[in-house]
Amino acid sequence: MGGAFVGLTLALCHSVGLYLQLAASSRPPQWENQIAGNAFFTETPHDMTARAGEDVEMACSFRGSGLPSYSLEIQWWYIRTHKDWTDKESWATNEEEAGKDATKISVVKVVGSNISHKLRLSRVKPADEGTYECRVIDFSDSKPRHHKVKAYLRVEPEEPPEPRRRGSPTRGHLQDTQLLGGQLPDQGKLSGAHLHHQQHHPHHKAGGKELKKRSVDDVSCAL
Repeated sequence: MGGAFVGLTLALCHSVGLYLQLAASSRPPQWENQIAGNAFFTETPHDMTARAGEDVEMACSFRGSGLPSYSLEIQWWYIRTHKDWTDKESWATNEEEAGKDATKISVVKVVGSNISHKLRLSRVKPADEGTYECRVIDFSDSKPRHHKVKAYLRVEPEEPPEPRRRGSPTRGHLQDTQLLGGQLPDQGKLSGAHLHHQQHHPHHKAGGKELKKRSVDDVSCAL
């Protein structure tokens, strides 16, 4: 009786194991892709146009699919290409593709399930025009996975300076003219004071003659 019970138990366990194995093998591939697809970009760079001399900023953020016990790495790449694609979605691959025209700009590593980094370009030049790629390496699996997203930067030349009109004085000349004009009243005051001083000398002489005449008249009266 006991042997039959043990045999029945083993048969049931074997049946349950076989059922689980069949269920796992018959699992649709979409379900596995859904698990792997939990990793996604929360912020992506966008195509933009800037004028030469301006500052440019591109943001990239990524959320992993596993627990914060693994590391993430975010890289910025510059690719000197023309804007010849229309696909704006991100994609994942197991290989690191780096063309001959690709240049790695920066690398940031974190331990956790979230990572973000902003690429800042100061005083861009027409030579900076091209494709900028945000690449995230996910180390949650046994083999790293590379998630990528791109954006294109177009740089327009600087605006030419406004041409100067002929015969129109510049601001510096206007300041010089005003400065000279401001000195003219002082010179006029000096010349006027000088003339006023000269005009007082004859007055003193005339006054001396009048005093002498009065003294003579007084003497005449006394005589």
